[in-house]
Amino acid sequence: MHELTGSFRSVSVSFSISDLAEHLRGFVGDVDPSTPKGQKRLAIIETATRMFAEQGYRQTSMDELARALGVAKGTLYLYFPKKIDLLIAAVAREKLRWIPELCGLLESAELPATTRLKRWVEAVLLLPMRSPLINRLMSDPGMAAILAETPQDVMRKAQDLYPQFMQPLLDEVAGPGHRWSELELRDRANVLRAISAISPMLHHEAMRPGLSPDRFAALFADMIVDGIRPRPAPKSEQGASP
Repeated sequence: MHELTGSFRSVSVSFSISDLAEHLRGFVGDVDPSTPKGQKRLAIIETATRMFAEQGYRQTSMDELARALGVAKGTLYLYFPKKIDLLIAAVAREKLRWIPELCGLLESAELPATTRLKRWVEAVLLLPMRSPLINRLMSDPGMAAILAETPQDVMRKAQDLYPQFMQPLLDEVAGPGHRWSELELRDRANVLRAISAISPMLHHEAMRPGLSPDRFAALFADMIVDGIRPRPAPKSEQGASP
């Protein structure tokens, strides 16, 4: 649990990366390979992940998926009523692979907050590159159309969850007595989330001339985090009474 405190707020945020993992598992569903249904659902998600990553989401039909799996198309719809439901499950399962690394970054008591945030920024840049499906989606020019198919409640939850587990770390990095409100912390968390949009560009050496993706990510993180602390109050306010 993290508790946000500061000059303009007193808001408790009971949310952790473990809560995010549970949320993602809800989209994936039962993929226990020891049960027939779990085994079938897992096979569908794994095949869809591969085909969506290789061919693109819009270019992969449920008919093709059914043929690749050797099942009737109706079987797919028993598990996933819409193709977008299958995509959401596949993306959630890919993101779950990131959880151990992200959990260590957010909840480690051994590293300073600035170091943890720098490593988080590096992860935001590099993890999508190492996730074939997510990387393909982020590079897809038809991404807006894909997002339009995503249920709005799912989109709203995704938009809300990221700031919830990032705000406490930003609060810690900013330092005691900083002047950011909860809304300002949320805005900064959302800016950090948007950094992931750069990830697909790192495949192209021209975008990082002379730098490896890891080196680019490390330098980018240094530049972002070293400039994240709030500016001091204007001199006219420094001597003012509280």
